[in-house]
Amino acid sequence: MKEHSSDVMFFPEVITYSSDFQKEHLWRCRYTSTNSKSLHYKILLPLNVKPVSIEPKPIDKLHGFYTIGCYQTIPDTEFPFMEIAVIYEFIKNDIDASEWLDYISLSQGEETIHHKYYYSVSGKYSDILTKKHSDGNVIISRIRAFKNYDFERKGVNLIMVKASCSLTSYDFLAEDLLHCVKFFTLINDSEWHLAEELKSININSPASYSFYHPASWRYTERYNNQLMSYHSLIMKKNGLIHGIIDVYFLCANTAINKEQFCNLLMDKLKKNSYSAANDITLKATINTLNNNIEELWAEELEINNSKSGEFMLVVFAGKAQKNWFYLIGSLTQKKKDFKLWATGKRAINIILNSLNNYDLIYEDAFYEKP
Repeated sequence: MKEHSSDVMFFPEVITYSSDFQKEHLWRCRYTSTNSKSLHYKILLPLNVKPVSIEPKPIDKLHGFYTIGCYQTIPDTEFPFMEIAVIYEFIKNDIDASEWLDYISLSQGEETIHHKYYYSVSGKYSDILTKKHSDGNVIISRIRAFKNYDFERKGVNLIMVKASCSLTSYDFLAEDLLHCVKFFTLINDSEWHLAEELKSININSPASYSFYHPASWRYTERYNNQLMSYHSLIMKKNGLIHGIIDVYFLCANTAINKEQFCNLLMDKLKKNSYSAANDITLKATINTLNNNIEELWAEELEINNSKSGEFMLVVFAGKAQKNWFYLIGSLTQKKKDFKLWATGKRAINIILNSLNNYDLIYEDAFYEKP
């Protein structure tokens, strides 16, 4: 434990405790109290912090969420009070762990005051610092998200490790909180951190393209000629369509630039009685996992129709190996259904990450081991 005099809320990322100090003041807890082997874990805790609950317990007002391990400072010790909770949710369709963590934290009244993102083939992860007012006190929490495939249930466990203390104790405990979230490891790490299988699509005309998509999205080739090919993916549940992803691949000589494409798209929307608050204004972005995409431009906007209601339109324009492609995602709004929105966003990311990316390996070792 170290004292810090700065008035600024800091966010330690590097371990400064010596090995001798760690051996004397920390212990490793091995958790195997749930039947699901994919949820068995190890966590590093201060010596004065012990388990208070190990059986899986449902969380009030959070359907499908369970606490699998709660640890607190031993009463009547001089060590400041801290609490660590390991929480999980099982899902069938893949989403980004960072989107999930941000959404749950916000819904629980947590204000994010610092964050760091990690990128992996299995999505975007986050390590965040939050603040929450509770019974007149200010609680600071260091929270990190993880994922692990459950081979028995055929889906993924989204896991958050939340280490909390009062604001008055945070300077003293900041590195202890970091230890709790940083050295959390899964005993049976699947190395497959997606919720579902992926399917491969290979296209030879008008140019050579290949990509993966989640198996839950139904793929259809709409048409294919020497100038352009058009492909569609649909997410359908209980007879209802919850997301559509349209992808257009052009040959190198096809003269449709991104501005023309956006104008054509807006004209089509207006013709079909869809309205948008703004025109499509593409902004340059990057894909951190796919160096084969030479250029990438993106935009998101809300679309409304009197019959279909509101939905989110996600537009990407990119160039892969000198050929342009365009991707349009029609997704459920986040405010209407977070899971459906996040599922659509993740499906788009999987397509973009894998587009002509033949070196991409989806079995990854994301988790840090001490």
